[in-house]
Amino acid sequence: MQDNLVTIASYTDVFEAEMAKGFLEDSGFEVFLQNERILSLYPSMAGDMYMIELQVFADAEKEAGELLENLDDSYLCSNILRQENALLEGHFQLTSGNHSNQYIEKIRLLQNPAATHVLCNRLAKRLQEYDFDTVIGPAFGAIVLAFDVARILEKGFIFSQRIDGQMCFRDGFDLSKVKKAVIIEDVVSTGGSVQEVIKCASARGIEIVAIGLIADRSGGKLDFGVPVESLLSIDIPLWTPEECELCKLGVELTKPGSSDK
Repeated sequence: MQDNLVTIASYTDVFEAEMAKGFLEDSGFEVFLQNERILSLYPSMAGDMYMIELQVFADAEKEAGELLENLDDSYLCSNILRQENALLEGHFQLTSGNHSNQYIEKIRLLQNPAATHVLCNRLAKRLQEYDFDTVIGPAFGAIVLAFDVARILEKGFIFSQRIDGQMCFRDGFDLSKVKKAVIIEDVVSTGGSVQEVIKCASARGIEIVAIGLIADRSGGKLDFGVPVESLLSIDIPLWTPEECELCKLGVELTKPGSSDK
């Protein structure tokens, strides 16, 4: 059987290789991974001696390869969020104060560093053509994301946080060399936190050239005045507390997460 297999993609990340394998299997292909076990046991060997090879039968090489090239960020992101049980259904109050019937619990994503790194790597690829020197992550959830994107792209990193209700940069950061930056945020609904960071950066003479998002709950409706690179764009209903359909039905309200806002 080995003689009939061909390699159509190679990976250094076991998690990403498994996601690609699952994608092709869901599409009806028989898929095999070579070197997966050895890299699971000895991840430091990835890229040096071994890579995980994704293989299919030779007669499926062209079709499977073309399909794999179309494995877009939206599919990858939504599947990772579902796999980590981070897409919740119910009645939620968001940071903005609005209500919704769906919630993305990004903390569950951050519990899995491998899954988080895959998405950060995708964001890094989206942002690599922009001209900037620093990656900014609003506290707290986006700090991990921004740090990993900065590491991948070999850029500087800083984070912002609210102190007494005002967004600002943490004391101790040397901002003298920070001229152009991108903001990384996990999930946005109204974009209020990102706007706060843009305003904070502008006050310190820092130009924001792009925004990188794991998920945009507005379905692409938000305008920050700079390009937005979002892995997942979904249009989830939002209601004010006064207009909330679920409140009118008496559905119990949940207030997930936490915020200094």
